[in-house]
Amino acid sequence: MMNTMVGYEGLRRASLLLGSTLTVMAGAIISPALPEISRAFSHLPDAELLSKLILTLPALFIALLAPVAGYFVDWSGRRSVLLFSLLLYAAAGTTGAYLSNIYLILAGRALLGMAVGALMTSVITLIGDYFEGRKRSTFMGYQAAFASTGGLVFITVGGYLAGLHWRFPFLIYTFSLVIFVMALVSVYEPERIKPAGGVRLISRTLIKMIPLQVWWVYLIAFFSFAVFYMIPVQMPFMLSAIEGVTSTQVGVAIACMNITAMATAFNYSRVKKRLDFPFIMGLVYILVAAGYVIIGLSTSYGMMVAGILVCGTGFGMQMANVNLWLVQLAPSMIRGTLVGYLNLFIFLGMFMSPVLLQPLVLVFGLYHSFVVVGLLLVCISIVLFYTGKQNVWKSALNNTWPDRDYS
Repeated sequence: MMNTMVGYEGLRRASLLLGSTLTVMAGAIISPALPEISRAFSHLPDAELLSKLILTLPALFIALLAPVAGYFVDWSGRRSVLLFSLLLYAAAGTTGAYLSNIYLILAGRALLGMAVGALMTSVITLIGDYFEGRKRSTFMGYQAAFASTGGLVFITVGGYLAGLHWRFPFLIYTFSLVIFVMALVSVYEPERIKPAGGVRLISRTLIKMIPLQVWWVYLIAFFSFAVFYMIPVQMPFMLSAIEGVTSTQVGVAIACMNITAMATAFNYSRVKKRLDFPFIMGLVYILVAAGYVIIGLSTSYGMMVAGILVCGTGFGMQMANVNLWLVQLAPSMIRGTLVGYLNLFIFLGMFMSPVLLQPLVLVFGLYHSFVVVGLLLVCISIVLFYTGKQNVWKSALNNTWPDRDYS
């Protein structure tokens, strides 16, 4: 009996971690195929814009519908939303493999966004429900690491498949069916206190229940992921413009970010033990800024890959830090709803990334816009270091690091 329980626990953890591999990088899976998709539909007006929308449209629909997903996570249960989202992920994600109308493919990408929003919200909420204290921060780091692992594997495979045909990367989305079977067997609905009067998507009562700091986390999440998505949106076009660079090499370059991201994500709980949330965010921005400056000044494929690797060291901590920050601030009875709103800001930032960057590109050019964003990140990091400096320097000098579990 004990062995069976341990087995189910391991399968449950694996379901949540593997489910995380399908989330943030869901759009970027087909990133290496964007130039080929653009050429395949070159007979249409604005073919390049439409091909970019195939990448970013899921982010818009995640942003729009994530709060609804959060509502259902609190109202109908975490498990049912998780299982439904895994099925929809496979059905919607594969539409590009067989549909010939780009507008129908875009409709499928919109449905994929719905699935990812529900999947992310249910997974993060379940982690918050199943774990507490140090175990929660450790598992949240693992969750971010597995998300990076998914990016490394799926984008690399996507780049290889894109070299064979632009439709083949869409087949990767069927992997969610394997996780569906695992979750069906192992994931249970956690016990929780439901708010009096039921859950509301938005109401005065809900607004009053939201801690003030949560809005600060939402703002940081929006900006951070708008900056993050500069790489999957802009880099394929920068890399493919280099003579001799293939679709496979584009996929490998973008996926390289996840190598260093995995390393820092797996060690996130150690960093969290020593530093506050704002201070960690400032450190993230410094690392990403260094990577963006390298990218902006690069003159070769290898130098761009080096910049992407440096960025990954920051991005590896970014997701874990934002998610854990929100989960530990959110009251358990409305945790799903607040996680849903967090995903709204995260993916709205992703969708708005090319729009926010465009004025910089027009003024400074694409390469120098990375440098400008890097300098902006340095300025913001100074503010975050000041905000999160509570006892950090004093503890470092005394070699006594406070345990900041916030549990």
